[in-house]
Amino acid sequence: MTKLYDALQESPQTGINLSNLNPEERQQVRQISITGTKGLSQSNTPGRTADVYYLEGDERAAAKLFVEEHREALERLDFSKKDTLQTSVPREVYDWILHELGERTLTKYERVVLEERSNGTRWIIDRTRFEQHPDRRYTVNEGKSARVDELSLADLYAELDDPLTESDLRAHRAVAGNVRYLLEYFRTAEEFACSPVTINEEMALRKH
Repeated sequence: MTKLYDALQESPQTGINLSNLNPEERQQVRQISITGTKGLSQSNTPGRTADVYYLEGDERAAAKLFVEEHREALERLDFSKKDTLQTSVPREVYDWILHELGERTLTKYERVVLEERSNGTRWIIDRTRFEQHPDRRYTVNEGKSARVDELSLADLYAELDDPLTESDLRAHRAVAGNVRYLLEYFRTAEEFACSPVTINEEMALRKH
């Protein structure tokens, strides 16, 4: 095992020469390299960036290092539009880069993922959908997610009566999508003391 591979096992690295790894080690190395996609506009780009090298499983640490190295350039990007970062790196790495920048905060639970965006929107998404079908996460029409706009989840929870039912959530102005994912989030997140119950054949939560 080479010293460089030992270093990669410790943490992601920049400024390395892959030729210093043996062939078997090189096969295990991944990298964040911003190249863009041929045919797409290159206007929304961070400019020239240093590549970050990492081993599979270290995606979050690699994203953190990439942001530390390029924060100023990344903060100039418009993430509401297609950008060269999005078209250059795996979706999981892109998600963690946005997380480290503060554009989106991800919290993963057993069955759902909470994504909180800097504009105030909250997505609660089926975890399998989030991880296996990233191109189909952000829709309220396929029954695999819920969206809450212009209201924190804590305020939404506090506004609703006890017991909190599916019908209550569906009727709320700030909520769209499959409200069962919201119920699952409230049931799982530590800050909400509640228990699942069934009321009039609906899923619901009894507050404590």
